[in-house]
This record gives sequence, structure tokens and C-alpha cells, in this order.
Amino acid sequence: MRFTIPRRIAAAAAGAVMAAGAGVFVSAPAAQAAYSDCPQESGYLCFWQDANYSGGPGKLDGNNTDWRAFSRPSCQSGTWNDCASSIANEGLSCEAVVHEHPNYGGSSWVINRDTYAANLTQWSKPSGGTWNDAISSNRWWCG
Repeated sequence: MRFTIPRRIAAAAAGAVMAAGAGVFVSAPAAQAAYSDCPQESGYLCFWQDANYSGGPGKLDGNNTDWRAFSRPSCQSGTWNDCASSIANEGLSCEAVVHEHPNYGGSSWVINRDTYAANLTQWSKPSGGTWNDAISSNRWWCG
């Protein structure tokens, strides 16, 4: 059974690279949270607090070494650290790489462009367990 659904095939703009460094964080009110709140080709890595794209979304661009910097009062830690249960890569030309620890530590997972995962309990980490509530940093890979 496949848990990601590539929504479309699109040509990537050659040579386009996301800027490194601190990313921009945008968050919608929980009442407006939905799959559609992560627009196609928006340039964001989007994530939701709950499975099936509910509770969020958080939206990041750029590389981010520590998700504790992004407030999310409804999460146990009060931040997005270890609080994502759904995720989507709407990057413009690169793959998103998420890590289980701050500063790109621990296991990593490359999420292809135009790929969504509705329930991170269905995705296993190499270090054991699942990616549900286990993401602490992200970066972009344009390889």
C-alpha cells in the first residue's frame, strides 16, 4: 500500500535553488486548517498537528535547524518540535529533508516534491518508531 500521492507531474525550473539559512514560517489559524491550505507550488514544506491534514498547517521555506523556534501552543511542547502528524512538500524545485533531532541530527527522510503523507504513523524511521510527532528540523536538498 502506498501512502504518498504525487498529485501531478511538473517540470522543475533548472538551477532554481531555495535560499539557505533561516526560513520563513507562516501559520494559519487552526479553524482554517485543511489540505488545501498548502497551495500547490507555494514553495513551502507544510505540516499539520494531526493526521489527515488537520490542526495547522505550519509552513516553512528555507533550512531550519530547530523547530522549537516555531510556536504552536496546542502542541505538548508549545512549539512545532515533535508535533507533526501530516506533511506535504510543495517546494518549487527541491526535495524536503526532515530530521528527527535539531541541527539535522538523527534519522532523516527525503520527501519528494509534490508528495503528501496524510498519516506519519505509517512512515517508519530507520532508528525505529515512526515519523509521527518526531520531526525537529528540516532542510532542502537539490541534488
